[in-house]
Amino acid sequence: MTKRILLAGLAVVALAGCNKSQEATGNAALDTAAESNAVVDNGDAGNNVTAQVIAMNDAQRNVVFIRAIMDAGLKCDHVESSQRLPDQDGLPLWRANCSGGVAHMVSITPDGTAKIVSRTDR
Repeated sequence: MTKRILLAGLAVVALAGCNKSQEATGNAALDTAAESNAVVDNGDAGNNVTAQVIAMNDAQRNVVFIRAIMDAGLKCDHVESSQRLPDQDGLPLWRANCSGGVAHMVSITPDGTAKIVSRTDR
């Protein structure tokens, strides 16, 4: 199931979800993860939503994921955490863990389309 995420909406949601910068968190692991993710070349970062999502910290990225999951009509009250998984079909892939134990696999295309795969049999 795919859902188009508008670039402007993505930026507003990400900024509204977390007002802390990575420097303010003091978490070196987040800083290191952001730097290692930034080496992925997905083209022009100014127009590339994939690159923007990769560059976000965990809290901002989880806000994007909850919005994409809810826009797709799937149940998720809160994304508690997310983990980057190996890329699939040339796109970065994350497991978004919702409260209550439900997880969704989320990838974001450069044009801002969220691709979400969910399993309801587990």
